[in-house]
Amino acid sequence: MTKFIVASGAVIIEEGKLLVDKDNKDDFYKLPGGTVEQGETLIGTCIREAKEEINANVEIVRSLNPLIIYKNPRTQEKMIVVLIHYEAKLKN
Repeated sequence: MTKFIVASGAVIIEEGKLLVDKDNKDDFYKLPGGTVEQGETLIGTCIREAKEEINANVEIVRSLNPLIIYKNPRTQEKMIVVLIHYEAKLKN
């Protein structure tokens, strides 16, 4: 059975610059975001993950087109990941 993940994250552009994050787990930069937890909304996940990963309070501006990837970028494991992103702006 193929692993299936739904994730949500924020796309934040300030002064023409895209805000990205790099942690110790990965050797690449990524948007702040993560897996939707049971009972959580997509927007709720986006807001929570921005706070957890980059200590940002964000306001959602609009939803963006979903993306689907078919392997984990870190491990290359085959899976289906549905990425739901929202344009957001910093409140802090």
